[in-house]
Amino acid sequence: MSTNPYLELQERLRRLETREANPPLTVQVSNLQQWFQQTLLSPESDRPQSEQSLLVELHKQLRLLATDAAFLQSAKTPPTQQQRQQQMGDRLSTLQRYCNHLLNPEDKT
Repeated sequence: MSTNPYLELQERLRRLETREANPPLTVQVSNLQQWFQQTLLSPESDRPQSEQSLLVELHKQLRLLATDAAFLQSAKTPPTQQQRQQQMGDRLSTLQRYCNHLLNPEDKT
């Protein structure tokens, strides 16, 4: 495991993108949310406001990712499954961008 929690978060998101792990997707997302809350949302008053704002946004996006995963698992038709997979992919890309910004705050991309 990485010592930097943002690198660890990136790796966990990457595993979700490639679906390397075995448990159902909703379980994987739930585990990620739990880890995020325990590791990154613990109260730390010395975080800069910009970092704290990104953590709040990451938390929101992870909750939405959980909804996306539930919708994907309940999708019955191939077009709906494809649409839900696209939504999850977009959400995971957004989460990765936030991680990149937390790791490289000077990079404005």
